[in-house]
Parts: sequence; structure tokens; C-alpha cells
Amino acid sequence: MLWATADLWPDLEEAVLIEASAAVRRVGEALATEAITARIAWLAGDVTIDLGELKPADLITCAYVLDEIAPASLPKLVDRLWQLTADTLLVVEPGTPAGWRRILAVRRQLIEAGAHILAPCPHEAPCPLAAPDWCHFSHRVARSRLHRLAKDADVPWEDEKFIYVAASRHPASSRAARVIAPPKSGSGKVLLKLCQKDGSAGEKLFTKRDGEMLKLARRLDWGDSI
Repeated sequence: MLWATADLWPDLEEAVLIEASAAVRRVGEALATEAITARIAWLAGDVTIDLGELKPADLITCAYVLDEIAPASLPKLVDRLWQLTADTLLVVEPGTPAGWRRILAVRRQLIEAGAHILAPCPHEAPCPLAAPDWCHFSHRVARSRLHRLAKDADVPWEDEKFIYVAASRHPASSRAARVIAPPKSGSGKVLLKLCQKDGSAGEKLFTKRDGEMLKLARRLDWGDSI
């Protein structure tokens, strides 16, 4: 998450990271020293109990953490994360049905606390999807040789599935439908599954009759907005 943040905001000045594992902290510190110019503080701690002394920040991130925490501890953690959020809070979980349910719980709690949802939802209405369907996205990432050996894999890439919610103290400047499944393309047509601004979700077919909208739809990928 630190590297992604630095890529998006090269003028990042300071970041504080909390990690319980000493080994992970050592590796992170070594990697960040060579690649990140911002002031980085790596703190040892348990996010469920060790956030009391932290100061609010413009961006708070919590990635692939909630699935390691007892469900009873989640509301208190989310409440503290939101208290620390001066502008935007981003929570990311594995793109599984269980991860989606955790994100839904976080989303509901944040909305009740007055947060504005920035993404992926273009609305603050209840999620329109119902099991066995679930909201998630996918990104193809390269596997290093070590990664392939660790997973006993031959393919030099893997599709990482994830689900997230981004919430802000401020309303979104604009709202746009979100592509929530891989687009289905055919001759002269594209079928997109969209989460809409009105809180609904469903498939929308774009054909040659739609002109420029069809061209736009062909360029869209899973997770894009339209």
C-alpha cells in the first residue's frame, strides 16, 4: 500500500505504518529505504489496541487486515480508523464472499458515522447484490521466480481478486456507474454489469446504435467507471 500511495502522490511527505511482525517490518524498512523518499515510521503494534497515540492523517489505509481480526473487534477498529481519518479511509480485503461481507459491514458503519462513499459504490444505498453473487474486482500481477517457486506455479502471473471501500469526510465531486464484472464483448456489442448511481445493479447492453458510447464501453475494464 505504501508503494501504491507513493506512486499516486510522489510528493508524499510522511507515512506511519503499523505491523505486528518484526520480520515484515525489517523487510519493509529495507525496501522502503531504497524506494521511498518520504519520512517513514514503522511501528510495532496490534491495530486492535495500539492506535491510541496516532495522530489523524489525510489518508488512512487498512489492507488485508480484517480477516485476521475477531469479528467482535471490528466495529471498534473501524471506529478508531475513522476517527484518525482527516480526509479519506481506504479498506481493502480479499475478493471472496467473506471479504465482501466484511467490507459491507465496514461500509454500513462508516455511512452511519456520516462518511461519504467514494468507491467502488456510486451511492450510499444498500448494496444491490445478493449471495451467491458478490462484489469484487481483479488485477493481474506478475509473479517473480521466487513467487512461482513458493506457489509451485508455472504461470508468470496471477489474478489477484480483491474488494475495497473508500470513504471520505467530503462528498464525491461526481458519481459514475461502476463496472462490477468482466465485460462481455461480441460483434458490434458490449455487455456491462453496472452498479448504478440510483443504487441498482444490472447488465446494460451497448450496441452500434449507441455510437460513441459503444466505443467507450469497449475500452472499459472490470472496476472502471462510466
